[in-house]
Amino acid sequence: MNAAGLYLDAMGRADGTLRKALDGLTLDEIRSQPAGAGSNPIGWLVWHLSRGRASIAAGITGTDSVWETGGWAARFGMEGEVKRFVPDDVHTFDPKSPETLVGFFEAATEKVYDAVRGLSDEDLEREVPTRPGQPPAPIASRLAINLFDNIQHVGQVAYLRGLIREQGWF
Repeated sequence: MNAAGLYLDAMGRADGTLRKALDGLTLDEIRSQPAGAGSNPIGWLVWHLSRGRASIAAGITGTDSVWETGGWAARFGMEGEVKRFVPDDVHTFDPKSPETLVGFFEAATEKVYDAVRGLSDEDLEREVPTRPGQPPAPIASRLAINLFDNIQHVGQVAYLRGLIREQGWF
């Protein structure tokens, strides 16, 4: 297994946990902040990790992000420049519905998996765009950051589900 395969395997495992954690949650539960004001709700965490995936896929393939091309910006009512959320306003993020949130997650996941599948170790050294104002970075570096971020956020979502539903591991 090469590095791209390792990334896909690890992401696939995390995604299985995320799908279980999201299963059956209501819109109110997805919006809930059980850890207190300023804490990240499940909806924001899933949206954030999905946006990261969409961005990385676009960078690897040199195409526009599924956020725009798939109509997700419009579905979330967030066309144009998307603001950076901070603890004081993260509660204002609106996931619209569980179906919209999960739909965007699945669309972004498909795009990043398609972009990574088949990359050679040499391909991983190719530099791709990062955030505006930041220098390009190797694909491997972008994927490492994405993997770390996603595993962390999936764990947070699973934990929050436990707090919201008052149940342990599922």
